[in-house]
Formats: sequence, C-alpha cells, structure tokens
Amino acid sequence: MQIDILTIFPHFFDQFLRHGMVRVARQTGRLDVRITDLRAYAEDRHRTVDDRPYGGGPGMLLKPEPVFRALDALGLAAGATAPEGTLPLLMCPRGQQLGQQDLEQFSGARRWIILCGRYEGYDERIVEAYPWRRVSLGDYVLSGGEVPAMAIIEGAIRLLPGVLGDGESALRDSFNEWTGPEGLDHAHWTRPPQYRGRGVPEVLLSGDHGAIEKWRRENSKQQRSNRLQATRGTNHESVNSGEPGESPARITDGAAFKEVPGENDVEQDQ
Repeated sequence: MQIDILTIFPHFFDQFLRHGMVRVARQTGRLDVRITDLRAYAEDRHRTVDDRPYGGGPGMLLKPEPVFRALDALGLAAGATAPEGTLPLLMCPRGQQLGQQDLEQFSGARRWIILCGRYEGYDERIVEAYPWRRVSLGDYVLSGGEVPAMAIIEGAIRLLPGVLGDGESALRDSFNEWTGPEGLDHAHWTRPPQYRGRGVPEVLLSGDHGAIEKWRRENSKQQRSNRLQATRGTNHESVNSGEPGESPARITDGAAFKEVPGENDVEQDQ
C-alpha cells in the first residue's frame, strides 16, 4: 500500500513512522508512506498556504492553489474520478465518523491520498473539486488533520496481511469478527497471578479452554453492557489540572523552533 500525505507540517509524522506496526509495515515493504509539503507548491516567496475568508470572520483558510498543484503532481485530477485503487481521504468534521468497518474497507485500497487541513478549514473549492471520502474521528475539533490521519493509518495498517505477528489478533479485537461489529474485547490479565492483593479470575488459570472461551464471551458481553450504561447515564465533569489563571505550556503552530528532538532523525519519503 502507498500512502501520500499532504500537510504543511511534514515533520509531524517523523516519530510516528518510526514505531509500532507502521514501522513493521514499512520495513517489510507492505507500506510506502510519502509526505508532500504543501508549502512546496506555493508560488510566492513567503510560501503562503492560507488566507482570510471572503465575507470576513475569524481564522484563516487553506488556499486552493497549493492543494490543487500538489494533487496535480500526485495524479489526482480536479473534476475527475480517482484512479482505480486510489482512495482520496479528506480529514473533515463534516465527514462520516470513522468505524472499524471503514478501516477494513480502507485497508483494501492500493493507494491513499490524505489531505490534512489546518487553520479554520479548507477553501470550499478544494472540497468540491475532488472525489473525497470525508472522514471524521468524532464530534470535536482538533487543530489539524495530522492526528486523525495517523489514527486512520494506525488502525488500517494492522489489518494488512502479515503486519501483525499473529493474524488472529485482529480478528479478536473489539468490533471485529470474534466480538461482532458492535462488540468489545473481553478483559485481560497477565503475570503475576497476584499483585498488591489483586488476583486473576480462577477460570483463566484452570487450563480448561472451553470454560475460558465461555468466560471470555460472557465478559465481552458485559463490557459492551457497561459501555452502554456509561454512555447513557454519565456526564463527566471537565478537569483542569492547572492552577486558576494558569495556561499550560504549549507550542504555537508555525512558531520557529530552535530544536525539536528527533525532528531530523527520519528521512522524509520522496
């Protein structure tokens, strides 16, 4: 599978590509990730990729020109259907909320083209001109599409044949074949059998595989029931870990960095 990612922060993905199943998939040749810096397709000396919205209002919009040029270079033509086997993905709050079945479908594509937005959103011509599959992680707002893009890649790549060490692992995950599309995985324990006064269910230590399987299915149903009850009946209060009047330390998007550890450790895919 080839994944092209369009972003104004290409180094955002450096560490992500170096770890976990994404790293395994890349090393074994099952995944080829290529990062496109949208600023490289701006034509002014300031490499401008954003501008103020017509009609006024807060924020800035991602301009159409750099995006259209970058997509031209990747072979995705405006106003046309996507090439066979290519899945254009737009990170967008208007999109369908991502589910496990979507990841299973996405993992069957030969190539993804992911556009990561920033600022207040996209110039609408970017949205209208291409056959996007619009994807949202949920009903909340992030500062950009890079984190959603990583979540989708992380979820789908582990479904590729040969990426996980044990192919049954994915089948027994939540929302998969063993649990059903709305089911949750059962609870798990590992060694030691006793720790700080807390033990392991006796059935899991019994060696009776039939009894263990029955217990796991019953526990899976209980996990689903607990989740439904929590969803219906609980309103969580927000927690502020700082002192009154304090703002957490943060890095502002676009600020100049003297040094970011590891930023230059990973060579960008060309």
